[in-house]
Amino acid sequence: MHYYVYTRIITGLMLKVPAINYLKTFFLIAALSFVLSEYLSRHISTSWVKYFAYLGVIWIGIISISFSVFFISDIFKIFIHTQNFKYYSTICSIIAILLVTAFSLYNVSREIRIKEVKIKIDKVPRELSGFTIVQLSDVHVDLLKSVKWLDDIVSKTNALNPDLIVITGDLIDYDLCNLEEYCKILKKLKSKYGVYGITGNHEYYTGYEKFLNIAENINMKVLKNEKVTIADSIELVGTNDEAGKRFPGGSPDLKLALKGSDFKKPVILLAHRPTRFKEAVDLGVDLQLSGHTHAGQIPPVDLITKLIFKYPYGLHKLKSSYIYTTFGTGTWGPPMRLFSRSEIVKIILEK
Repeated sequence: MHYYVYTRIITGLMLKVPAINYLKTFFLIAALSFVLSEYLSRHISTSWVKYFAYLGVIWIGIISISFSVFFISDIFKIFIHTQNFKYYSTICSIIAILLVTAFSLYNVSREIRIKEVKIKIDKVPRELSGFTIVQLSDVHVDLLKSVKWLDDIVSKTNALNPDLIVITGDLIDYDLCNLEEYCKILKKLKSKYGVYGITGNHEYYTGYEKFLNIAENINMKVLKNEKVTIADSIELVGTNDEAGKRFPGGSPDLKLALKGSDFKKPVILLAHRPTRFKEAVDLGVDLQLSGHTHAGQIPPVDLITKLIFKYPYGLHKLKSSYIYTTFGTGTWGPPMRLFSRSEIVKIILEK
């Protein structure tokens, strides 16, 4: 992507050698900034690393948007071959990149959206009709997420008075045991029947044992290919993420997780990735709650997400079962969103 955007700028603006050399140096440094900032932010917690990491993630967002804008511009170049068009289309592309970047940053800074989803499941007992589940996912707590932001997420979640809180993976991107304030805030999550979570791929990247320690500290029960019965009426099932295959006993095993389930009751599956939904339906799952995709956040990842996943975001139905893939509570990498909003999902089960 860096090479494509770099060559597109120097050819489109017809830059001369001195300018080309400056731009080449800038792109080489910028290309390394994200990888370096990711590494440093996981090992050093000083303030300068935080600012450097922020610049790194912003840049990777800019280069992704630039790639997409220039690609669209090049499609028009197929039909218009003049040098003037090439020059002015490059100018317009740069302006478009700046505008899209600014809006994407602003869009994430807006107040988080509360998304209410009503799902009718015949197996829900009449006395539990209206049962409320609040889903958080892909919070990605790290050094770039402020304490104020996290506290706002927890406060808004608790204000929904949920019967149950579920966290469908990628809660952390940093060892929160070293950041007591973050753990104290997450420990405030409250619901009638508790807080349950599963692993996402980033729990394994950060450290599986660290994640389990954090879960214990914040009173979150992690479902590891297992199920629990909620209110004597709902079977809540959780599977490991596929990234767990690298660890002994860490592979996802839906059949093991469903073992002993009473299928006369509503069966709700927590699975980080919105995959294997058909298998889940065939095995008797009534509702699958997933995340992972972030709805792509910015171009071209938003398009790639739609191509890779059959259920990239939103509510979908297969036979009599449902899957809801959330846009995500937080962001990963660049704090940018173009066509999506970060959300807290309030799911209401109805008879």
